[in-house]
Amino acid sequence: MTMKTHGKIGYRSDEFRKIFQIYSHYVYKGLFKDFSFAEIDGRYFISFREAAGQTPLITVEKKSIGPDRHLFVATAPNGHGTLGEIARSEKIDSFVGQLKQRIEKVALSRKNGQVISFSK
Repeated sequence: MTMKTHGKIGYRSDEFRKIFQIYSHYVYKGLFKDFSFAEIDGRYFISFREAAGQTPLITVEKKSIGPDRHLFVATAPNGHGTLGEIARSEKIDSFVGQLKQRIEKVALSRKNGQVISFSK
């Protein structure tokens, strides 16, 4: 069941849970400390931050691409004042897998004293 009201697209509970589990896992690892959920002009965003009030490290959006079809897209600042896409899929499990892989790469680099962007 997709939550859809007046053209707005929300997250199903299983989709939200899978995305929030990624956030929670990396809170435990010390990478994220703040989470936000926003609706802007009928578009729904979930953002992960290092601290409250900071620019999101990762933002997830669920987009409508047709009747009963949706696309999950995650973006991150690319260091040039724009956003780079870091994960994309119509399937939540594939999307979550891509997102975890990208976040884990950054988490490991930081653990080793390196700093790499989510969008590289």
